[in-house]
Amino acid sequence: MAEAPHHPGGAAAGTDALGAFALDTAVVLVWLGLAVAYLLAGRAAALRGRIDWPVRRDAAWLAGCALGLAAGAGPLARAAGSSFTAHMTVHLLLGMLVPLLLVLGAPGTLLLRAVPARTGRRLTRLARSAPLRPAAHPVVATLIVTVPMALYWDADALALLHHPVLGPLLHVHFVAAGALFAYAVVGVDPNPHRAAARVRGGAIAGTIAVHAVVAKHLYAVAGSGSWPAGTEQAAQLMYYGGDAVHVLLLGVFCAQAYREGGRDLRRTAPSGSPGRSV
Repeated sequence: MAEAPHHPGGAAAGTDALGAFALDTAVVLVWLGLAVAYLLAGRAAALRGRIDWPVRRDAAWLAGCALGLAAGAGPLARAAGSSFTAHMTVHLLLGMLVPLLLVLGAPGTLLLRAVPARTGRRLTRLARSAPLRPAAHPVVATLIVTVPMALYWDADALALLHHPVLGPLLHVHFVAAGALFAYAVVGVDPNPHRAAARVRGGAIAGTIAVHAVVAKHLYAVAGSGSWPAGTEQAAQLMYYGGDAVHVLLLGVFCAQAYREGGRDLRRTAPSGSPGRSV
């Protein structure tokens, strides 16, 4: 049985068919544009003789673009207007999995390989500038990515997620905030302001806790008040689906922390000791 619309007005509230078509077209162009831009940057880098680019980074970026496209346009996106479970699937994809895959694609590193050296130095100086330091801090990124989850605390706030203007903007925010958080804690691009591993690990633990609390709240209020049908299933999907992405995130974090620890050990080991390369 199909679930009842979980926000006032149904799947296309406030929009006509032409508006929905325009929005789908924009979503398709954005994700296809990101995929093409990445491939063109890779080609430009190869023409500069920089051909040792890991295939896994291409795969991560393109997979992120494909999942972003699937979540933002097409059957899943349309179902999200009437099914809270489908809506939660879109949330998990756009807010968690897609940003992580995009960050693992290392677009910043690829850009630096594709542009002339002078442009690369300018971009590097920009990345090291003081105003960007707070934005890349894990604590700030954690707040940016978790505060909007308050929308899931009140049934009436769900309507904002499907507002014809605010809804798409919130989806953009989910992807951007998720990418900022992933970059802050497990980014493979150069990060001159990278926080210590314990800070990044604490930020990951904090987001896991917030995600679990919100999912359990949804499970507790399912079937009460104005919460839509399917809230219980959506809460379970949020809890276990979020855990699956968190396991992937923690796996990447632990692998990076292990390598960083090995490098620190080699740097601090006395010359000629077994732990120092000669």
